[in-house]
Amino acid sequence: MKKIAITGNVATGKSTVCRILKDHGASTLSSDTIIHQLLANDPSCIEQVISLFGSKVITDKKIDRKKVADIVFSDEEKLKALESLLHPLLLRRIDEEFKKVEAEGKENYFVVELPLVQEIGREKDFDLIVAVVSDNDEAMKRFTQAGFTRNGFLKRNARQWDPEKKAKHADYVIENDGTFEDLKQKILEMIKEIDSQ
Repeated sequence: MKKIAITGNVATGKSTVCRILKDHGASTLSSDTIIHQLLANDPSCIEQVISLFGSKVITDKKIDRKKVADIVFSDEEKLKALESLLHPLLLRRIDEEFKKVEAEGKENYFVVELPLVQEIGREKDFDLIVAVVSDNDEAMKRFTQAGFTRNGFLKRNARQWDPEKKAKHADYVIENDGTFEDLKQKILEMIKEIDSQ
């Protein structure tokens, strides 16, 4: 079973790529979903986040991810502190999930949407790295249409490698500037190539 990381900058279509791969027999996992679960359900993680940022990040007795994002995307030190807390928990959960899926033996691919895989130096944890790239203006349009701000887009992208560097250090590059059908076709071609190796 191939272990594949999907990376790419903000709003390039990584989740859509994962959905298409899932429709074609992959087991998929989103690092965002895992982080959300940790912040909602892991008492130790919640406690540590509160000790990092104080009770101002709590809304209705829950960690308010938007408040956390507002803090960390304006403060490099706080962002690093949060990442050094969350990344080990995230990577452990990915590993546990991989072992479970591998033991079941039903799928050909284990696909993880992990935007920062290259930045945190975890490429060797995967058999293949797939970078999803998209026109910057198009990506910003998608991001703001989803209810986020232009400033949020720029701040999130600033902590990632630029798209050219991501693509250069990936095994496969999927350009997502066309229709959904175009994207699907590119992914099917990629699967065919991976299967033939």
